[in-house]
Amino acid sequence: MLTADRVDRLADAVFVAVRARRIAVQSALGGMAMSLAAMAAAAFGLLAPALGALLQEAIDVAVILNALRALCVDRTARPALTPAAEELIHRFASEHDDLQDVLEAVRGAADHLSDGPGPQALAAVEEAHRLLTDRLLPHEYAEEHELYPALAPTLGGPESTATMSRAHTEIERLSRRIATHLRLAHAEGGLSPGQLDDLRCCLYGLHTVLRLHFTQEEENYFSLAQ
Repeated sequence: MLTADRVDRLADAVFVAVRARRIAVQSALGGMAMSLAAMAAAAFGLLAPALGALLQEAIDVAVILNALRALCVDRTARPALTPAAEELIHRFASEHDDLQDVLEAVRGAADHLSDGPGPQALAAVEEAHRLLTDRLLPHEYAEEHELYPALAPTLGGPESTATMSRAHTEIERLSRRIATHLRLAHAEGGLSPGQLDDLRCCLYGLHTVLRLHFTQEEENYFSLAQ
């Protein structure tokens, strides 16, 4: 579990550790309580020595069997999805597939800037921004206001999607910054050399954030419906 390249597995490890500790405490305290009760009964002559020995063995077996529960997977720990939430997951998973060309357009626009601030570079950035505005940002908005609220009760509250919401904020911020560069370029009749570094960083950064964000959603949320 901890060898997986996913930070969210740490929460799973904590859950397993807490559950294992709870079972261990139950076994220890339960075994001690039953043993003390048996010794008290024997002290008052209510329990024969041979029967007491057998009872102690039975207590040991019961404690061991209870402790072995830690090896079992807690099936109730898996969130139960509502049909509406599962339908939303399938919808947004399909949209992720459809949006792959938008991610490639963002990276392609950044690559074009390496050739200089020419008309082709400006056209590539404009096309990437159009795709962001028309397709990707509405998708992110719908996730924030439809998918995440639907998953929150299943995952234990709105804080479970807080990290993903922060990614939405960063995606929107970078998109606005790209739009600002385009407004400056249109006002000046083209991209200026001074814009290239920051605009390229915005595009590459946005592409990286989107890749990571998509992967995290697919692993953490979309996998719940599989």
